[in-house]
Amino acid sequence: MPTTRRTFLAATAATAAPAAAPAALDPVRIARRHAFVRDLPTPDFFEGMLAGNGDIGLCIVVRPDALGLHLGKLDVWDIRVSEDHAQHVLPFDKVLELWKRAGDEAKRQGKPDMLHLESNIPFFREYYDKVRSSYAQPWPRPWPCGTVWLHWDSRWVRVARQQLDPSNGLYTLDLDVERTGCCRIQAFVNWNQGHILVWSDGPAPVTSLAYYPHIDTKVSLPDPRLESAAGEFFCFQLLPSNGQDSNFALCGVLAGDWRAYGPGVAFTRPAPAPLRLDLTLMTPRDAPDNVPRARSEARRLAAVPAARLQAETARAWRSFWSRSAVELADRELERLWYRNQYFLACCLRKGKVAPGLFGNWSAGSIGTAWHGDYHMNYNTQQVFWGVFSSNHVDQHLPYLDLVERLMPIAERDAREMFGLPGAYFPHSAYPVPSQVNAYPVPPWGLEICETPWTVQSLWWHYRCTLDEKFLLRAYPPMRAAARFLAAFLKKGGDGKYHVIPTVSPENWGCTVDFRLNRDSIIDLALAEFLFEACEEASRILGLDAAERERWREIRKNIAPYPKGKGPQGEVWLDVAGAPDEHVYNVPVTLSPVFPAERVGLGRREQLLPLARNTARAVRLEGGNDLVWQPLARARLGMLDLEWFKREVRYCLLPNGVANDRTRQIGGRYSDRTSPDFMMRMGIWTENLSLPVVVNECLMQSYTGVIRLFPNAQGLGRARFENLRAMGAFLVGASWDGKAAADVRLLSERGAEARLLNPWPGRKPVVRSGSADVPVAWEGDVLRFPTRAGASYVVQV
Repeated sequence: MPTTRRTFLAATAATAAPAAAPAALDPVRIARRHAFVRDLPTPDFFEGMLAGNGDIGLCIVVRPDALGLHLGKLDVWDIRVSEDHAQHVLPFDKVLELWKRAGDEAKRQGKPDMLHLESNIPFFREYYDKVRSSYAQPWPRPWPCGTVWLHWDSRWVRVARQQLDPSNGLYTLDLDVERTGCCRIQAFVNWNQGHILVWSDGPAPVTSLAYYPHIDTKVSLPDPRLESAAGEFFCFQLLPSNGQDSNFALCGVLAGDWRAYGPGVAFTRPAPAPLRLDLTLMTPRDAPDNVPRARSEARRLAAVPAARLQAETARAWRSFWSRSAVELADRELERLWYRNQYFLACCLRKGKVAPGLFGNWSAGSIGTAWHGDYHMNYNTQQVFWGVFSSNHVDQHLPYLDLVERLMPIAERDAREMFGLPGAYFPHSAYPVPSQVNAYPVPPWGLEICETPWTVQSLWWHYRCTLDEKFLLRAYPPMRAAARFLAAFLKKGGDGKYHVIPTVSPENWGCTVDFRLNRDSIIDLALAEFLFEACEEASRILGLDAAERERWREIRKNIAPYPKGKGPQGEVWLDVAGAPDEHVYNVPVTLSPVFPAERVGLGRREQLLPLARNTARAVRLEGGNDLVWQPLARARLGMLDLEWFKREVRYCLLPNGVANDRTRQIGGRYSDRTSPDFMMRMGIWTENLSLPVVVNECLMQSYTGVIRLFPNAQGLGRARFENLRAMGAFLVGASWDGKAAADVRLLSERGAEARLLNPWPGRKPVVRSGSADVPVAWEGDVLRFPTRAGASYVVQV
C-alpha cells in the first residue's frame, strides 16, 4: 500500500518523542483555497475550466447563452499511420555518405560554415523530404470526442459565477434567472468510471441540448453514427487502421421530458425542470464490448443519486491529495503547486495511455500540432519530472508502458539502421499501432541524447522506491540503451570517448565536416548518467558484470564538456565552436546540471562557478524552458523565485495553465514571429510539471543526500509533508524563513539515511520512538540506519 501524508504523520506522531508532531497539513483544504473562479462567460477553449480523471479530459466553456462540454480522451486517436517512408530510410553509413557529399557541395559553393545541410543542399533535401513524407500527413492525431451544448435564453438568464474546485474536481455554475432567482448547475468527471455528470440543484432554465461530433473533411474518416430518441443519444466513431481498428462510443442520458428534433443530435423540452445529463465515453481499451457497455453504463449511472457519485469522486481526489502536501506563505507559489498537481492528475494516471504533447483536452484542430505526439527530446520526459518528489510515483507507470512499447522499434533501428547492438530510441512516437520509427529524419532524428534520455526516469523511479521488482522490468530498456551508446561512442587519440556525429537538440542541423556535430554536451552528460545507472543496476541485480566494467571505463574517460569564453566569461557550450551568445531553444548548455545530474549542490562542486556562470549567461528564446531552466537554477542554489513567478505569469492562459510563449528573438525567431504562436496549439502538458521547481527549492536528494531548503532565498515561511527522496524516504520539514524545523523521515525500505545537517555548526540528534539512533558523520552529512516502516525525528 502506498504511503500517504496521513499515514506518514500518524506513524511519526506515534513513534517520535519527545518532540510533538505538528498538526497535519490538510492538502484538500489548501487545494480548495486555490479554486478557479470566474464571474463572466468564458466562451473560448483557452478560457474554459479543465477537468479530467487521468483519461477523459473535459474543457468546460460558457457562452452568454450556453454551457459547452468539449470532450477528449487519451486513447481516442485517428490511428491511421503511414509507413511508406520506411522504404526510403538509408542505413546510417549511407546517410553519412550523403552528409559528406552535402558538405563537399557546400564547400564547393564557398560556404564551409553552412548550417542545415539537410535543408540547403538539394539532394540532401530530397532525402529529408522522402523520409519525412509520412510525418507530413495530417494523421495520426488525437481525435476530439465532440462537444455538448446546453442552451438557455440569454434574455432572461445571466452567467453570475463559475468555480472549479481542484480539491475534488467539482465545477459549479451559478446562473441568475429572471423571476425565479438563482440556479446552480454542477459537473464533474467521475474518477472511477468513464463518466461525466451534469446536474442542477433545482429547476434549470436549460431549454435545449445539442451534440456535435468532430468532423474533419480533410482527413476522410468514416462519418460518425448518431442516434437520438426518448431522452437518450449515442455516437459511434470508427477509427480505422490497417485491420487494427479502434473506435469510441459516447452515450448520453437526459432525465426528464426531452424531445429529439431535427437532424443530428438535438433535444428540446417544454419547460424548466431539474437538469441531469449522464455521459459515458468508452473505447475497446476500456472494455472489448465498449459499444453496448457505454449504453448500459450510462443508463445504470443515471439511476444513481448525483450526490453519491460526486462523493465517491471527492473521496478519490482526497486520496490523491493525501500523498503529499505543501503550505507556503507565498500563496502564488502555493497556487502554482496545487493547480498544476490538479491538472496533471486530470491527464495522467496509472493504467492509462501516457499523455502526448497536449494531453486529453482537444476540440477541432486544438491539440493536433506535431500530431500531438511524443517528442523524446524533453517534451515527453518533462511531464514526469515532478511525479517522484511529489510522491505520485504511480503516475510514472504510463511512461514505462510507453518505453516498453517503443523497444521493438528502438532495437530494430539500432540493428538495421546503425548495425549496432541495443536500442536507439526514436525522436517522435505515437500511441497507435506502428512498426517503424515515425521520424528517422535528419537532423532531429539523429539526436543521440534521446536514447539515454528516454530511459533516464526508469532509474529515478527505482532510486526513489528501491523496488527491485520494478528494476527487473526497467533494466532491459536501460541496458539496451547503454549497449547502443557503448557501441556508438568511439575512443579518440586523446584517450577520450567521443560522440561523433551527433546533433544538438534543434540547433545547427547537419554541418560541414561535422563542424557543429561533435560531442554535444547533452549527449556526453546523459551518457555519463546512463552508464553510471546501469553499472549500479547491474550490481543490484547481479547481471552483466563484464559490460559493467566496459560502461565504467567509458564513463570515466568520456570527452570533456565543451566550453567557450564570451562577453559573460567562461561558459559551457552545446558543442565546441558554437557561438558564445547563441539564443538556444532549451537550456542545453546546462545539461550537466539537469537533466544529467552531473554537477550541482553536493556533486562536483568545483564546477559550480562554471555552471552558475553558464546559467546566468545562457540566452533562451522561451517557449521550451519554463520548467527546465528554473529547475536547473534551483539545483545550483541560485533560483530567483520572483523571476520564476514572473516567467510563469507571462505564460499563463486564462484557464490557469502555463503554456509555451516565446520571449527572445535572434535564434529561430524574429520580430515577425508572434510570441503567442504556440499558445493556442493546445494545453502543453510539459509545463504541468511546474511543481517540481517548488519541490527542488524545498528538498533535493538526487545525490543520495537529503538536502533541506537548498534554494530558500525569498521563499518565506514554508512547510511540506511526504515529499519523496531518493532512498525511498518520505520527508517532512518546515522553514521559518531562517532555519529548518520539524524534520521527519519515514523509511519505506530500511535504507541508510543521509541528511545534510540542516543546522550548520550544531549537532542534531535522531530519534525513533523514545530511542536514540546512532549517527555517523561524513563531513556535514548525518548518516544513520533505518528500519523499513519506521519513522525518525531529527532535531537540535
